[in-house]
Amino acid sequence: MEQSIKLSNKKIGVFVITLIFIGVYFVIKALPDSECGFLHYEKVVNENGEIEYCATNSAGFIDLSKLQYPVQLIMDWDSDSKQGQLSLKLDGGHFLLPHELAYTHTKKIHLLLVDESLEDYHHLHPDITELDQTYTFNFNPKTKGVYKAYAEVVPKRTRRQLIASSELKVGDDLRVQNFSRKTQDIQNALHFELLGVPEVLEVNKDYRFKLTVLDPSGMPAQLERIMDAKAHMVAFDSGRLGFAHMHPVEEVVDLDSLENLDFYFNVPKAGWYRLFAQVQINGASVYGSFDLLVKG
Repeated sequence: MEQSIKLSNKKIGVFVITLIFIGVYFVIKALPDSECGFLHYEKVVNENGEIEYCATNSAGFIDLSKLQYPVQLIMDWDSDSKQGQLSLKLDGGHFLLPHELAYTHTKKIHLLLVDESLEDYHHLHPDITELDQTYTFNFNPKTKGVYKAYAEVVPKRTRRQLIASSELKVGDDLRVQNFSRKTQDIQNALHFELLGVPEVLEVNKDYRFKLTVLDPSGMPAQLERIMDAKAHMVAFDSGRLGFAHMHPVEEVVDLDSLENLDFYFNVPKAGWYRLFAQVQINGASVYGSFDLLVKG
């Protein structure tokens, strides 16, 4: 009798384990098969004691011509006041409200705007009112033409990245792109340099670049924290089909490690890419840019 009970318990155990494996299989099968479609954010506590989700240090280039997110970016902007507003509408008709969004790098929403020539780039954080579906922002473009806009958020419910894109017309000028390999730049008397860039870059290959920012005396610039890091980088392809939002390698793991400005770079297709390094001095953002050619 005792042996029969043991045998029965063993069968039940095997059955339960089998059910668990079947459940895990279907959960994994249901996940998005795109690297960028699934959560690549870590749960951390920022300097204000708020729980947020910070992106990993992977380059994570997002090609929106191939990866469609179920969200629409609705925008309006006034050229006189420079004031704009936006809303995020899901495919089911629901508008994303601020209280439904998680903090990612100290902000609930990141708005990226870049012109046709890839010369004028802005990284904005729209203002929010908790119960309002409309987010407001101030946008002062340096040129004219059609700006591409990308809104990046992470809903609390899914903890998965959502990217919505749209266009903002600023005048009728047609902007022309001009690329040549560039790993140094000077902006606002700051000398930006990207080290570790090989002469030939290949697709789908991990590269680790080091960013240096020097002041006019040639000493390391005294950079302030911006989005809980000493620098951020964004890479756009020439067709503005997508972007990579990159974060310092070490700071994702240790937010107190603020001096190592290394970034991973990995893109899926050949062509020209313009990288913008964003730093902050005296409360103001300064952007240095670099041009890299990737071959197939």
